[in-house]
Amino acid sequence: MNATASIDHPHRTPRQDSARGQPADGGRVSYSVKFVCGLQPEACGCTPVRPGRYATQISIHNQSGEPVTVRKRLIPVVLGGVALGREPRFGTSRAEDSIELPPHTATLDDCCRIAELLFGAAGSALTIGLMEITVPRDVSVTAIYTTDRAIDVTPVAGIHA
Repeated sequence: MNATASIDHPHRTPRQDSARGQPADGGRVSYSVKFVCGLQPEACGCTPVRPGRYATQISIHNQSGEPVTVRKRLIPVVLGGVALGREPRFGTSRAEDSIELPPHTATLDDCCRIAELLFGAAGSALTIGLMEITVPRDVSVTAIYTTDRAIDVTPVAGIHA
């Protein structure tokens, strides 16, 4: 007989098979993480953020005892200082990446990696968007946002698809 248990967890839904960390229906888990990278200079007119230097670091931690394939998609709404996703327009996927995370390991994507994926090299122009992370089971995702004056650490909840 195959039994499953349900454990209350902020990143897990009741459909989750808590023994294996995978959605009970064989689905995937998706995380949507905002990133803000680069420099917004003093400017006239409408800008998406206040003048300053912005950085984001996104950590992905595989807490399970099995390897996990992490797929990432970057969807910029401001690219190189241009607000290409401002309503009524929208941003589209501009880069994809994946990594196989061994058990009990972590990786990070920061503004340098995001610029590599979007531009092929480091950049400093303002870039804002979303990183869509898709995995076959729960992982721990955390975003760290820094400016010249502040730091904010934000855990990111996944959605079971």
